[in-house]
This record gives sequence, structure tokens and C-alpha cells, in this order.
Amino acid sequence: MKGKVYLVGAGPGDPELITRRGEELLRRADCVIYDRLVNPALLKRTRRGCERIYAGKHSDEGGAGQSRINRMLVGKACKHTVVVRLKGGDPAVFGRLAEELEALKREGIAYEVVPGVSSAWAAAAAAGISLTDRQVSSSVAFVTGHGALGKTGTVRWDALSRGADTLVILMGWTSLAGIVRRLRAAGRPASTPIALVRWVSTPDQKILFSTLGTVERDLKQRRDFGPPVVAIIGRVAGRSAASLKGRRILITRPRSDSLEMSRRFETRGARCVHLPTIRVKPRVFPAREAAELLARLPRFDWVLFNSHHAVESLDRLARRAGRSLPRLIRGKICAIGPRTAAAVRKVGLRPDLVPAESSGEGVADAFAEIPVRGKRILIPRSNLGMGDALARALKRRAAAVCEEAVYETTSVPVPPEKLRRSLKNLDAVTFTSASTARSFLGSLKKARLPLSKVLNGTPVVAIGPSTAAALRAGGIRRPILPEKGHWTLEGLVEAVEGAVKR
Repeated sequence: MKGKVYLVGAGPGDPELITRRGEELLRRADCVIYDRLVNPALLKRTRRGCERIYAGKHSDEGGAGQSRINRMLVGKACKHTVVVRLKGGDPAVFGRLAEELEALKREGIAYEVVPGVSSAWAAAAAAGISLTDRQVSSSVAFVTGHGALGKTGTVRWDALSRGADTLVILMGWTSLAGIVRRLRAAGRPASTPIALVRWVSTPDQKILFSTLGTVERDLKQRRDFGPPVVAIIGRVAGRSAASLKGRRILITRPRSDSLEMSRRFETRGARCVHLPTIRVKPRVFPAREAAELLARLPRFDWVLFNSHHAVESLDRLARRAGRSLPRLIRGKICAIGPRTAAAVRKVGLRPDLVPAESSGEGVADAFAEIPVRGKRILIPRSNLGMGDALARALKRRAAAVCEEAVYETTSVPVPPEKLRRSLKNLDAVTFTSASTARSFLGSLKKARLPLSKVLNGTPVVAIGPSTAAALRAGGIRRPILPEKGHWTLEGLVEAVEGAVKR
């Protein structure tokens, strides 16, 4: 008896954007045949024993790759009861759906198409664009850029340019320069807005706002752009609701820690300028000292993780000794914020407390109603964080606090020329820790660059009070802070929005 094939839209990239029906089928599947742009996290939702087959195609395969997939679908349906064909975005949008359905029909195999969120409208949402803004766009055309300039499937750009207010181009990265030239030749002015969204809805998402006349030049300055990219062309791209559209925001934290922060800014249309001022690495422990720390772990009533680096460094220390962190930590766990909590879960532990405010002050407030007298509390942290306000506050309440430097934060001196280049034409400068602030100010001092000349009234935004204190100590009189209770990445971004608007 033949099984049934479900052609499921995986969504644009974020695994949370798959439909409930799609996720249910993944859990039931005997076999999943998935595309190149499908998020691997979705495959973890399949049951044990499910056969998972990668079926990504390259642009130079012609029809051979698709024929192979068609044969595979038929073959697996003859072997399994539930076969899921997991396709990026929506199966019916440039997904070769018709060819796969035809192959199934010929063999009398039952099928069901499960819609998904296409990157076409997910990109518009990410960029704050209304594709059918009634003021400027009553028609939208979805176009495949792949092969659009070749002999097969040639797009009539002149007709599209006249007939559609808004163009959404998928798979058009390699043809983008040619597409822009064709649209210009068809009458679209150089001032026509264009928005490019790369890796939509993922942590690597990038957004660029430009025009048909300047997009090639702008892309030469953006080495972080490449496929997959969705292009939205038309007046709607110039009416984006992105609150930081075109703004240049300086980020001073390490690049490895900047993905989520950059994504939040770029979703709002900002251009992020990266100037890492610190470097973070696990501390190398002498064997005897490492063994002693691991032996003491089960004795603590609480372990307070103040960053994901602390979790990862302590886990690394345990694994190098052939031990398991979840078996060593027997007390309760506090994680300072969502990313730290995620790191705690990743190593197999469960946070008992995640304060609403991602700061030392937030942790202290969260512990205000928790009895700590006589409790043994471990704070694994950076070498630069020893004896901070949180540790002092807990000690004042008679807690037995032990601080251990499990990772090292070192300053990254920035050469004067790089400083000058990075600080040009900024709309805001951001700091997410006291160490980034001190290192930045140290580099300015060493380069003999006066604060007033370099910043020239540019808003300086700190994520929380301790960071703001470090900036004030270095000569920045009025750093901007998020509202109390919002000392988080999202709060920092909102504070930048407010500062830029003012």
C-alpha cells in the first residue's frame, strides 16, 4: 500500500514560523525530504527513526536535480506511510510544486499541500513595508530572479514595470545588477526605492534600504550581503515603518555577541557599524584549581550566571574533566537574561529564576524576596566583574558569596585611524557593559581624540546603570539609559529610537 506525501511550507527561516499543521506532520513523519534553505532546527522536531534526506539543488543543475527529487518522492511514498516534503517558504511560491504534484499524480500517490509563510511577505514584514499600501500600491508582482535574464523563463521587465506598482523578487541575487538595469531601461526612475532583506527572520537577517540608482554602490560597501536575498522595489519600500531607517549605529561589543543586537537594529532599518572593544575567552585553569572548583559545585545553594559566557566556560571546564555540569550543580540556578537562560538549557540545566531586568541590579531586585542568609551562592563570572554591586548586596544580606573568574575579558585597543573611520556620521553609539565603555574610552585617550570632537553631540546609550556609571567616569556626562525595568537589549534599542527621534 502506498503512503501519502505532504508538501509542507517550512516558512522563511525562523523555525517558530512553521504552521501548527506542518509541525504536527513533522512529528508523525516516517521520512522527511528537505530543501537547502530549511532551518535544521525543524528536523529536530521529527521522531526517532525518521529518515531525513537532504534534497537541496544548485542553480547549475538544470532539471536533473528536480527529476531526482520527483523519483525520490515516489520511491519513499511506496516505502513509508507519511512522507513530508519540507520546502522553504510556501510550497506554491517558486517551489517547483507543479512538477512534484504531477509526478505523484502519475503514480496514483495521495498528497496534501500545507501552506507556509513565504519569504516574499516575511521580508516585507521584517522591513516594515506594506506591500499593498493603498496610498502608493494597488498591485504587487512576485518575480523569480533565477534565470530572469536568460533564455528560459525570461521576464518581461518593461510590462512588469508599467503594470505593477510593487515588485517582489526572489532568488535574484546573482541577477540583481541586470534586473536593476532592465527596470531603469523600462522607465523606472533612479530614485525608485528598493529594500533588500537577506536571510529573513533568522539571526543573520540583514536589511538594506537604497534606490535603483544607488543600490550597486551601496552593496559594494556591504560585505555582509549575499544570497538568499528578497528584493522589494517600488514606492512602498520608501514608506517603510522602520523607525531607524538609514541610521548608523555603533556597536562596541564583540562580534560573536552582536548577532541578536544587530538583527534588532537592522529590522528597524539601521546600518550597524561594528567596533569591538573587548575580547572574551574561557579562562585556562590549572588542573588542581579546576578539580577543586568542580568538587565544590554540588555544595552551592544557588549558582548565579551573569552571562552566556559564564555558562559555556563552566560547562567547558566540566567536560574537559570528563564531568557533566547537570550532575555537578544541585542547587538552584539564576540566569541574568534570555540568552543566558538559553545557554543554561543548552547544557542540560533548567533556570529557576530569570529576572525581568537583565542586569546586576535586576538580579538583586529579584532576590529581594528570596531568603539568602547563610545560603552558599556561586557567581561564575569575568575576571573584570569581581566584587560588583550584586555580590556586595548579597553579602550585606549575610549570604556566603563565592565569586569565580571562569572567563576572561580583555580590552581590544582600536587603532586611531579605525576609530576615526568608524565614528564618522553616526546617529548613536551603544554600550552593553562597563568593560566595553572603559575600553572604548581608553582607545580614545590613547589616540588623543577628545570626546567632544569625536562624538560631537551623538547620543551615547548604555544598557544599564553600571555601564552608564563607567561612561560618566570616563567623561561622558549624560549617557542615555532605557527606562527602569527595561535594562535589556530591547530596552537599549528602544532608547536609541527615542534618542534619534529627539
